Amino acid sequence: MKAYKKLMNGVAEFEKIITSIVLVFVTAVTFANVVVRKLSDSQFAWTEELVINLFVLLIMMGCGLCAREGSLISLSLIFDRLKVGGKKVFVAIITVMNTVFWVVLLKTGIDKVLSQIASGKRTSSLNWPEWVFTIFLPIGAVFLILHTIEFCMDVMSNNAPGISAEEGGND
Repeated sequence: MKAYKKLMNGVAEFEKIITSIVLVFVTAVTFANVVVRKLSDSQFAWTEELVINLFVLLIMMGCGLCAREGSLISLSLIFDRLKVGGKKVFVAIITVMNTVFWVVLLKTGIDKVLSQIASGKRTSSLNWPEWVFTIFLPIGAVFLILHTIEFCMDVMSNNAPGISAEEGGND
């Protein structure tokens, strides 16, 4: 458990660094595009393609970090009223359901990437292989799977926020 948590702390730090760098880059490119559009008739058409696809990466990595803390959209109305044992059962059920969904997302993303590699499809503005951007979906799904399992392990070992032996009594 400690080794997995240490590994996941490193993964989360990597995610935070990548997310920060991508966010700064996307902001700078979007700002430059707006300035160029206001100053002249030309615009960087390729920036929209790049920004949209990088936002997919940002969203997927951000969701992974939220899953790590149990901050994804949840039924807190039910969860907050449960005792510790009930919370653990609830989280176990949600973990199974979420993991199944993330695995389907992973498989779908990998299938799409392989299909795009096989077809040789390219993006319209940058003329890059489409799979370069589509790969963000399965990458994000891997982070979601890892962090969903991590949160479940934290809950089961009473290390997650809102889960403690004193809180709500034991079942």
